[in-house]
Amino acid sequence: LKLSAQSVALDLEPPLVVGGPMKITVYYSPDPDRCGDLEVEPTDTIKSVKQKIIAQYGPPEWANTALLSPQGTKEYLENKKRLAQCRVQPGSVFKFSYARNLTTEEKMEMNTQGIQTEEFPVPPQMSISTLPPRPLPF
Repeated sequence: LKLSAQSVALDLEPPLVVGGPMKITVYYSPDPDRCGDLEVEPTDTIKSVKQKIIAQYGPPEWANTALLSPQGTKEYLENKKRLAQCRVQPGSVFKFSYARNLTTEEKMEMNTQGIQTEEFPVPPQMSISTLPPRPLPF
């Protein structure tokens, strides 16, 4: 078997950045002109990056959560992960948005109005049985 450098193609990921500050760009509005640069460290957690953004661009009254994803994806980054674990490189671009986690009651209300939120189990105290009652054993 004879291999040449031309016949072997490797799909290598970029090396992790492990030290020193870096700048990332964050779009924080649906308006494509509203973005800002943020200086971060590869050891920063996603949660700490969100906190830096929130400090600069406060949340609307209705929001109770914040989401951060690489621009062009809907894969939200986990709060506990560090930027280096997410393979964030200098110059990376992100989409930041505020959201609202709905309570079970809010979800049920929206569903009764015909707005599909998600599949969720109905609590046992709200279940309706269509089976005939069983006679008591005593």
